[in-house]
Amino acid sequence: MPVKSYNPRMKSSYSISPSQLTLYTTLALVAAAATGATFAAWFNHGDTIFLSLIQAGLSWCM
Repeated sequence: MPVKSYNPRMKSSYSISPSQLTLYTTLALVAAAATGATFAAWFNHGDTIFLSLIQAGLSWCM
């Protein structure tokens, strides 16, 4: 059985272009940085947030 030659019209092994990969990678890094910053802010000011919720009567809703 002869080996078939490469067909250039076939879909490549990856369906995402390098520019889209760069975009998605950048968006994932931005989301990770935002999540990290939010957690760091909550970690530093969590007690103040909780005390303000106690004063407002909303601490039991958390």
